Amino acid sequence: MLVIGGGLAGGLLALALAERGSTVELLSGQGPSATELSYGGVPWWAGPPGPVGALMATAPDCWQALERRHGPLGWRSCALLLHGPGGRLERHPYARLDGERFATALPAALERAGVRRISGAATGLLPRRSGGWTVGRVDAPSLSADQIALAAGAGNLALWPALAGRLLVSWAGVLHIEELPPATRLPWHGFPCNEPDGAIVMPLEGRRQALEAQALALSSEQWVVDGGLAPRGAGLLLGQTTLVRPGAGVGEPPAKAPLEAALREELNRLWPELAAQPARFLQAPVTFTTCGRPLVGPVAGSPGLWVFSGFSGPFALVPPLAPLLAAALGGDAGALSSLAAVTASP
Repeated sequence: MLVIGGGLAGGLLALALAERGSTVELLSGQGPSATELSYGGVPWWAGPPGPVGALMATAPDCWQALERRHGPLGWRSCALLLHGPGGRLERHPYARLDGERFATALPAALERAGVRRISGAATGLLPRRSGGWTVGRVDAPSLSADQIALAAGAGNLALWPALAGRLLVSWAGVLHIEELPPATRLPWHGFPCNEPDGAIVMPLEGRRQALEAQALALSSEQWVVDGGLAPRGAGLLLGQTTLVRPGAGVGEPPAKAPLEAALREELNRLWPELAAQPARFLQAPVTFTTCGRPLVGPVAGSPGLWVFSGFSGPFALVPPLAPLLAAALGGDAGALSSLAAVTASP
């Protein structure tokens, strides 16, 4: 079994497959991924009514079970502060996965589970006449597998373009402060927030979701800025830019300068002290679906090819979905039916 993609989705799927006794290889590319740039929030209480919401509600138990089996992965309790007009702040219970801790801990967890990690970018997929697949790689021998799970986010579209239209892409950008000065005043200072790891701060009404919902109707490139922040290691992730282009595919990375300038302007309006800190602007393509349900399951007409992508709220959905997909890959018809009830069909 070959899993392509070494971020949150690919990593947890590889662990779930290994736990079921599968021989697993994980092919991981280079460069910033959506997992690395994410705030890591786990909105387990915010799912829609029905099976998707019920699945999201299990996320805290899933994360704690993962850490019991594989060691600390970065799971943290925290607060969620929603900011609105006039300095309004609402506090809610929340949890997050620290992206820096997860990136450090995942390779060791995969090694202990017996997953063989392979570095390098995949260039394409070819079905074999005898069944199964061949995966081309940059400057490296090709790989072969009877079954392949595409968990590479926006990279899935380059590997299997037929997913375009069902799997869409926005470009996300954030500012990363690697280490905060000790005396830096954070937005939750002076606000009731007892969690030792502080808070994730987000706008009461974010602009990203509204823009992505309009993706299929766009006739020109559009982008928005949201002011927020989340702890990451000894530093912070600040704000988010979201850029969506009409049509399918990933395209070239957007020009950084105007996006970074707009993001810094918004942050300066909200938190001037933080906006003045040295920070790097990072961006990566992020997949989503217009229906809001992730694209999970076998790819129609392509035996042995599966997809695991397009998550809204990935840190709440991936942990419970990964074991279900692993069971379905192992031939469990009940697991496949359960997936079909909560996800979109590839």
